[in-house]
Amino acid sequence: MRSRLPDDVVMGRESRLEALHRALREKAGQPVLFGDLVRAVWGDEPPAGPLPALRSLVRRLRQSVEDEIVTDASGYRLVVRRPGPAQLPADLPDFVGREEELAALSSSGSPVLAITGPPGVGKTALAVRLAHRIRDRFPDGQLHVDLRGFATGPAVTVEQALGRFLRALGVPPANVPVDLDEQIELYRAKLQGRRVLVLLDNATELTSLVPDVEGCTAIVTSRNELPGQIRLDVLGDAEAAALLDRMKIDGSSGDRTELIRLCAHLPLALRIAGAHLADQHLPDYLADLRGDGRLDALEIEGDAAVRAAFALSRKALPDDARHLFGLLSVHPGTGFDVEDTAVLSEMLAEDTARQLEVLVHAGLVQRSGERFALHDLIRLFAAESAGPDGPPALRRLLSAYLATALRAVALVAPAITRLPQLELDVEGLSFASADEAHRWLDAKRAVLVAAAQVAPHPFASRLADALRGYLNSGGYRLELGVVLDAGLRTARAAADLDGEVAMHNGFGHLRWETGDYAGALKSYGAAAELATSDLMKGTLLNNMGLVKRDIGDLDGALADLREALPISRAHPALYLTVLPNLGTVHGMRGELRKAVELFEETVLLSEEHGFKIKTAGAHENLGVVHVDLGEYEQARRHLEISRTAYARINIAKPNMLIMLAEVAGLTGDRERARALASEGLAMARKVHQVRMEIDAMVVLDELEAAIELANRINFPSGRRKAQLKLARHDRTVAAELVRDVRDNNDLLMESPAVLALAEATADPDLAREALELAKAREQGAVVRRAEAFLAAQPPANGGSTSS
Repeated sequence: MRSRLPDDVVMGRESRLEALHRALREKAGQPVLFGDLVRAVWGDEPPAGPLPALRSLVRRLRQSVEDEIVTDASGYRLVVRRPGPAQLPADLPDFVGREEELAALSSSGSPVLAITGPPGVGKTALAVRLAHRIRDRFPDGQLHVDLRGFATGPAVTVEQALGRFLRALGVPPANVPVDLDEQIELYRAKLQGRRVLVLLDNATELTSLVPDVEGCTAIVTSRNELPGQIRLDVLGDAEAAALLDRMKIDGSSGDRTELIRLCAHLPLALRIAGAHLADQHLPDYLADLRGDGRLDALEIEGDAAVRAAFALSRKALPDDARHLFGLLSVHPGTGFDVEDTAVLSEMLAEDTARQLEVLVHAGLVQRSGERFALHDLIRLFAAESAGPDGPPALRRLLSAYLATALRAVALVAPAITRLPQLELDVEGLSFASADEAHRWLDAKRAVLVAAAQVAPHPFASRLADALRGYLNSGGYRLELGVVLDAGLRTARAAADLDGEVAMHNGFGHLRWETGDYAGALKSYGAAAELATSDLMKGTLLNNMGLVKRDIGDLDGALADLREALPISRAHPALYLTVLPNLGTVHGMRGELRKAVELFEETVLLSEEHGFKIKTAGAHENLGVVHVDLGEYEQARRHLEISRTAYARINIAKPNMLIMLAEVAGLTGDRERARALASEGLAMARKVHQVRMEIDAMVVLDELEAAIELANRINFPSGRRKAQLKLARHDRTVAAELVRDVRDNNDLLMESPAVLALAEATADPDLAREALELAKAREQGAVVRRAEAFLAAQPPANGGSTSS
């Protein structure tokens, strides 16, 4: 009798899910044969349909464990999850006291450990010390974000913080949802079953960044009242004295007591004073601190003492360091380096580095490796002394960022249309290679996004326009939305139509990438209503044509691209983008020879104009269409030309490897196919090209995982490729695929899908239908396979033949 017990019913002490997980884990990293897994789960009583039952069980296991389960040709393979994130800031070496609070927080079983209090009281220091003390309880990692809830610059939104956390938890940037509810759901799903510590610094309230997942704990600091808080008071006499000891502050008992009193027992004020006292006798410093240097209090409780210590330290600075200190307040990010600071100050890098050391020594700037930062309260005071030099310094910094970003994206993510160039005050950096440019963009991404948020017109829209290609291709959708919002807001306020058009165009790309095709068309339409130049009109028609192509509206796509073609003739780069895009639409319409004609024209014109990237792309398109035609040698030749051309200009194109792998598989060289596809998969993951990941997984026969990922990112063509492989042996999948391709007008997929259904059902009538479709569309490979299928069928009427 076949077993009909549910998968989670225990067999002895082990459920079927546990048995499957154990069998895979025992051979982690190696494929385990389907038959071996069926025996490990069901023993000698397998279900009636063992492979579908195993697939269903694997699908459930993927949802319940963090380990990755990969589908191979003959079985499944378990990949153990990577070590968790380790984002905690360094602990303060001179931290003192707070033992009562540390003991209470460390022993608390609460999932939220809230630390509140006025500025300068040491909330962050205590939170970091606590996190390091209890980190061993959280073997799956620690997450950290400074939410900048009380800073003068832009705060970090919940969506931005969740995006960073999800990437740290192993979610590729392109897979991070844009919708907040979906982000929260994925965040909690990634934490499920893990023990992760989350440090949320400078929060204004408790938000969904608090995990609310069993086994995870959040440490939250805030100036505001929070539920279940431990509210910090200033240091006690003994703790303040211990801090002075740590900083090696000598002096009489009376002088030390007075210093503590004048610094209001605040750790921040005491640390500034301690740095200042490295070069001054305590009695002299106290005389200054008692005098006119002690400024009136602000509204923020306790900051008078910090302000007094700050004022004395600032007064003692050399002129260059004092001037630099005021300028640092205009920097938009959470941290800065020598390079940024040199632009702000207009000093040489070596001089800037020396002045930064002076500020670190004075306790006014914090240093961590090569990065520097200002405490929020100190930044506020510094801003008061920036004076009229502040706005020009910010303009210099924005000029440097914009100039450098434009050079970087020209190598990493070149675009056809850009907003008109500004006259910039700073030349910016240059790069020797695309890799070097990409590293700079990755390192500066957070500060570039922050810069766009605070930048005045026209810098906000120009930064957004420069960054959109890089952020889009890297999958940094949340950041892209932030900079586009900033650019659109400032462009509208300044009545800058070109800026508005560019931002709407950017939003069109963003919505297209996220599968919001209706939203993409709406954004492109809004841009088209405002566009005044032929270049922009042609660009928008091209973009709308591509969206319509992706949703199966091939007639609409053809109309838009045909309208764009004559408009773009005066702009060769755009013309040589529209022309091959038109070719892809003809290809999808089954007009493969027309597609070849357009791609060959693109090769000739691109070579004539010296457009290396477009030449490489045209050969790539020719490779793809020759695969559809079943002309594999021509396909391989064009793909190898394209691969070499991309390599010469240092552009990573995993799809070249994956297409070559597909051709190798189609011509019977399975070993080469797996090697190329594996290399392409690794490259696709490195550069965050999720669609290419799916194509590689299809070649590698990781079909269930490919379907799941394609559904998650709304990539129907990738899903259909995976389903086509399954369909040849599964009539249910085959029938669903045929309905899907016909409902969505996927003409190139129709004939192989119908043939797969014929093979799964042994139906010669369906095979003849597939043959006729393939002949009409010149799909040579499908023609050959359909003819072979029909030739292998037994003759009708019991084997007799007609004469």
